[in-house]
Amino acid sequence: MSSAIIKQKSPVLDTVRGVLCNRFFPFATATLVTACYYSGLDMVSLYYLVFVAAAMAFLLDDLTPLVPHLAFLNIFVSMQNCPLNFGEMVGSDFYTRTGNLVQIVILIFVLAGSMITRLVFTLKEKGFKPDLTFWGLVAVAALFLLNGVGSKAYVISDTLYGALLAFLFLGVFVLISNTVKLTDENYMNLVWGFIAFSAVLVLELGVLYAERHDVIIVGGHIIKQQVILGWGVWNSIGTLFCICIPPVCLAAAKSKYGYAFLLYAALLTACAFLTGSRQAMLGSTFAFGACSVALIVKSRTRLINAIIIGAIALVAIIVVAVKWDKVLSSIEYILNGIFNDDGSYSGGGRHRLMMLAINYFKADPVFGGGFFIGFESFELTGITGTLLPTFAHCTIFELLATCGILGLIAYIGHRVTTVIAFAKKPTLNKFYMATCIATLLLICLFDNYIFYLLPTLIYSSVLPFATGKPEPETLTRAKIKF
Repeated sequence: MSSAIIKQKSPVLDTVRGVLCNRFFPFATATLVTACYYSGLDMVSLYYLVFVAAAMAFLLDDLTPLVPHLAFLNIFVSMQNCPLNFGEMVGSDFYTRTGNLVQIVILIFVLAGSMITRLVFTLKEKGFKPDLTFWGLVAVAALFLLNGVGSKAYVISDTLYGALLAFLFLGVFVLISNTVKLTDENYMNLVWGFIAFSAVLVLELGVLYAERHDVIIVGGHIIKQQVILGWGVWNSIGTLFCICIPPVCLAAAKSKYGYAFLLYAALLTACAFLTGSRQAMLGSTFAFGACSVALIVKSRTRLINAIIIGAIALVAIIVVAVKWDKVLSSIEYILNGIFNDDGSYSGGGRHRLMMLAINYFKADPVFGGGFFIGFESFELTGITGTLLPTFAHCTIFELLATCGILGLIAYIGHRVTTVIAFAKKPTLNKFYMATCIATLLLICLFDNYIFYLLPTLIYSSVLPFATGKPEPETLTRAKIKF
């Protein structure tokens, strides 16, 4: 049974469906988004991304192509129109101009409306069988809605933001899980989407280094505060690099040219380090390390993958041995700011945010103080500063402060259900997608990404590929043992 909203067959519609489903279509999206980024045509990029997403929602039976497409929404803001005030950088007012703001609101309604319409239509056509992951997300969504209830600091924005997060966590998961089939072909389609997405990241970081290498690298150290693209700073750039590593490694495991994808994953890891983000260094090391072990244990080109990984490790050891003084100096520079002069933990200001979160939790321990209770952060302008609250830079402390003990318990329950769902039918495909999510969650112990709106789309849309039930033929060929 077709679950697409528009089911008519015609040469034109069939051609459009074929284009949208083509595994190389994300490269066309990557090309357009990149061109718009460097020409400052943010609205062209946004119109394209929204209306293509709407077309996918209305025309396609299987929404796998929608997953990587949504990721591009994270990177469409150009440097010319960047709304951030940071250091000497003065943000643009592009996203607060009335004309642009009206268009953006309309596009948000188009995107949300198309996804909600498809969700309602699909549930009506096919019904829905809730699984363990679903019930865990229900609990999380409920506590998001209840954030700040009873707190003196409560504002209506708390409920509105909680509702947005509830939809992005639960609604997007239900939509994707109920409209995709977990086949080998779909996993590879997802992989190609992340390859196209990551290619934009590599290009933009490369151009940034080419243009500003003299201020980015000073005294042999990366000045991370200079690593800024229109859509994000060093931490957000590095995080996106990190979550692309496992999907690329899935291609390394499944393809007869796996060594090429492995080398590309190594490049993404290097790029994560070049952002200067400490959490990206940690996340990329975890992602590449976990995937490397899996590639050595089970992959189509296991021997050559093992040789390449061994060679990378050997080169790293040699470089460390030969350049020990510089390596030690780099480590000291990277660790600078994590600890105070007296040896106590600072975490680049995170300890202060954690203590603030504890105080908020003590004041409102059951449902927390609400998402807009307030954490100091660098100044933001435009839509970012208007709509998004500030955060505690740690998932655990954020939940305690904003949603209370019940919110943290619900989230822990969600984490337990996802692990159980993965472990029920573990496959190589699910392993790499689970590693993608685990990498993001690891980074979120030091930052806020699953509470942001656009990165949340990546989390919720990839989650079904890590926890869902594989198709029988996929399970037969790709089952793994622990």
